[in-house]
Amino acid sequence: MRLPKPLTLEEVRSHIPTISRISSENNRPLWSVMIATYNSGRYLRDALESVLAQDRSPEEMQIELIDGGSTQDDPEPLVRELGKGRVAFHRLVQNRGPAETFNTCIARARGHWIHILHGDDLVCPGFYDSYTALMRAYPHANMIVGQTIIIDENLCWRGLHGPIPPPGGGPLPDLMERLVTCQRVQFPGVVVRRSAYEAVGGYCALFRHACDWEMFFRVARSGSVVCAGRPYAFYRRHGESETSRQVIMAEDIRETYLVALLNLATFGDEPAVAEVGTWREGLANRAEATAWLLDSKACLIGRLNQARWAWTLDPTPRRLYMLGASWLKYWLAAACPGGRRGMDASGSLS
Repeated sequence: MRLPKPLTLEEVRSHIPTISRISSENNRPLWSVMIATYNSGRYLRDALESVLAQDRSPEEMQIELIDGGSTQDDPEPLVRELGKGRVAFHRLVQNRGPAETFNTCIARARGHWIHILHGDDLVCPGFYDSYTALMRAYPHANMIVGQTIIIDENLCWRGLHGPIPPPGGGPLPDLMERLVTCQRVQFPGVVVRRSAYEAVGGYCALFRHACDWEMFFRVARSGSVVCAGRPYAFYRRHGESETSRQVIMAEDIRETYLVALLNLATFGDEPAVAEVGTWREGLANRAEATAWLLDSKACLIGRLNQARWAWTLDPTPRRLYMLGASWLKYWLAAACPGGRRGMDASGSLS
């Protein structure tokens, strides 16, 4: 296996759509809460209820659900049940990846600030009040970020992700540098000024797993960033998500590698060889750790894919041994009667 060829800035720009400006400034709400969903199933109710519990009136907050062409668990009846006419609904004809769904969210958003919330994530009480206070305190900010609480399918807390905020919240001047080789913020804790999207363009359709990271790096380069003082959002990890399928195929590592190279090229300064080796080694360590996690879940194809990337990024004797053992375990499982390789035809964990 060879490392993929780096993407050129021209290739990436050709897949970034232009975001049109709002034709009139009259009667625009402060907020556009755009709930992006695709086969979100039972988790969508939590997301909708968490937003509606903080409804700030139609004049101040647009709430709309964008369905990316779900093939199961039609979300429209749930929108009618919970929204009672308050939540608008728009369905894409077919799914063309998360970037198109997010770009549709932006195109349909009328508010000055846009919060794109995945259908399987949710917000804590006080999210919109606290972020609104930061908008008013820092009127020139292009983006507000915050730490997110990692939860599982049963709402159990599993960790905390995101930058350490200034006391009480405030400017985060070094976020762009922090985002060069690593994703530091999660979608549910991020809101972006619509004019910032208009300036930098939409989400790049070349990426599925890392399109948010690539976007947040562009926005951070375009203007100032503010950080909330404490976590106000939940990011859910579960085996049915698109993210889980990307991890099984190791697409998360491939896209992380490509976006890191892209960000380094955009950043302009030629990194030292030692620095490049450091982030690649860190990514290889992440792939190796993920391989062991997938092995514990009996997902042998996932272990093999992640182990292959760990070796390719940072070839060491230990990683070579793990790759060989992963390959052997995978094929032995297939050869045994009734053996399973840990992934069904849909790409979900078995």
